[in-house]
Amino acid sequence: MGESESAAAAGPESRVVEPPLPRYVDWLVGLIVAIGGLALTVGGTVLLFVVDRGLIVEGIEEGRITIGFVERDLTRAEMLEFTLEVVNWTGIGLLLTGLVLVLFAIAFVIARTRARGRAGGSDARGSRLSYAVVGAVASAVLSFVPFSPILGGGVAGYLGSQDTGHTTSAGALSGFLYVLPALLILLFLSVGLFAGLAAVGESGVGFVVVTVMVLVLLVVSAYGAGLGALGGFLGGRLASE
Repeated sequence: MGESESAAAAGPESRVVEPPLPRYVDWLVGLIVAIGGLALTVGGTVLLFVVDRGLIVEGIEEGRITIGFVERDLTRAEMLEFTLEVVNWTGIGLLLTGLVLVLFAIAFVIARTRARGRAGGSDARGSRLSYAVVGAVASAVLSFVPFSPILGGGVAGYLGSQDTGHTTSAGALSGFLYVLPALLILLFLSVGLFAGLAAVGESGVGFVVVTVMVLVLLVVSAYGAGLGALGGFLGGRLASE
């Protein structure tokens, strides 16, 4: 059997696929995610341990803190209770989201390093998730550009087309990962709004607010995943040409 016949018999799994990303990209992506996570952790810590009742009372007295979606006028004590709930739950959301991002960054770098090690060094194949993470980070870095999930999805789709073949799904996952931290923070904010309204006897309004927030979460999810999928499709087409 000739050399070409042996390669054909071995099948596609025996082929060494050159990675589209160098090793330092894994570390760069992990570093950017970790920095973002640390920033959110600091913000959450400030809300939980620096913003106290005195600062909130001062804001209420100066008119910087107002509640406009309750029909009746709230007393200062009620406004204080409401604001405390919102601030505390938002702080928890920021803190937990930040910690999750830091842990994810560490896990990502470790997983990619182990994958390269198993593959013998530099020839480690990527995965749909790893390319989606790269795309999500690209979307975050380019967030000043309108509809940046398209660009991040394009990166994920372009990379995926050379390796996994999953372009649109990689782009969609990229867009969803990009908005996922915002979704988590909005979720805790929703809990804080409901808890604050319930604390002042406005549970009915709280249910309405939570319903609106759920719709916002769905819209944000569709925005990220939809634009990411479009970018993944375009990135795959670009790679095939």
